[in-house]
Amino acid sequence: MASNTDKTGKSRTIDVLIFDDVNLLDVSGPVQAFDTALANGQKRYNVRYVSVDGGPVRAGCGMRLMPDASLSSDSNSDDLLIPGGTGVDVLIPNGVVCGVIADYLDRKPEGRVISICSGALLLAAAGVLDGRPATTHWSRLAETKQYDRVLWDLDQICTEQDRIFTSAGVTTGIDLALSIIRSDCGTEVALAVARELVVQLRRTGGQSQYAMHLAGQFTKDDALTRLIEQVVAAPHLDWSLETLAQTAGMNPRTLTRRFKRDLQENPGQFVERVRIDHARGLLADKLPLKDVARLSGFGDIQRMRRAFQRRFGVNVSDYVSSFVT
Repeated sequence: MASNTDKTGKSRTIDVLIFDDVNLLDVSGPVQAFDTALANGQKRYNVRYVSVDGGPVRAGCGMRLMPDASLSSDSNSDDLLIPGGTGVDVLIPNGVVCGVIADYLDRKPEGRVISICSGALLLAAAGVLDGRPATTHWSRLAETKQYDRVLWDLDQICTEQDRIFTSAGVTTGIDLALSIIRSDCGTEVALAVARELVVQLRRTGGQSQYAMHLAGQFTKDDALTRLIEQVVAAPHLDWSLETLAQTAGMNPRTLTRRFKRDLQENPGQFVERVRIDHARGLLADKLPLKDVARLSGFGDIQRMRRAFQRRFGVNVSDYVSSFVT
C-alpha cells in the first residue's frame, strides 16, 4: 500500500464525518487504531469530528455524538474519513457533502479519502471511485449497481488506489487503519497498535469479507465443521471429493448433500473459493504466480486462471492490475 505521508514523523489530522445513524463501530474502530499509533512517544494522528452542519448527531446505536466542527472544503485536515451506516442513504443526495468529497483530493495534493463500510457509496456518488477498485459491506450489493463505473469487488476487505481507500466495514475498518499506519509509520508502530487492540496486524485486503475461516460456524454438523476448518487451514492439500468425504467420515453423496444444505454450494465449489481467497492474499504479498498457484492448492497457473475467470470474470493478471497495488 503506497504511502502519501510525511516520513519525518509529522502528525496528520484526520477529519471524521459523523451523521445521524452512523455505525458507531465504523467510527470508533479505525479512530481508536489511529489514536493509539505513537512514534517516539508522540501521536502520529490527530482526529477531529465533523458533521454536515456542525451540530450534534445520534449514532445508529443511540449514542449522541458532538462534533468539533462542520464539514468544509476549507478544512486544514490532511485526510477525510467517511464511515458507514444507514444514515449514508440520507447523505447521498446531499450536494454539499458530495462536493466536499469530490474536491478533497484536488485541494490537498497529499491528502487521502478513506471510507469505511457503506461510506464508499458516498464516495461513489461523488464520482471519486469511477474507474477505481472499491469495496463496501456485502449487504450493499444492490446499491453498488447504481455506480457501474466503479470496479466493485465486495469480496475484498480493503482497497487502495490514488490516495482513495475503501473497506468492507465494521472490524475491517481496523484492518484498513492498521494498513495505513503500517505504511505511514512502519511495521513496529503498527504491530504495537495491533497488540494494544488485540487484533491481527495484517489481514490482507485480498481476503474475503465473507470470512471463509468462519464458514464452519454456519453449520451445526460437527463433522462438516471440522472438515471445513481443515480445508481452510491447508488449502494446498489434495481435496478431491473422495478425500473430503473420507476425512469427514461420510460417503460423497451425503457430504455433497450436507454442503448444499448448510453452505448452498457443493464441496468442489467450496474448496475453490477457499483456494481463491488464499491466493488473493498471496497475490497481495507480491509472490510469483507459480508460487501462488502451488501454495493455494491450484497446482498450476492454468487451473488458477480458470478459477479466477469463473469467480471474477477476469484473468489473474487483470485482477492483479485492478486490485493489487
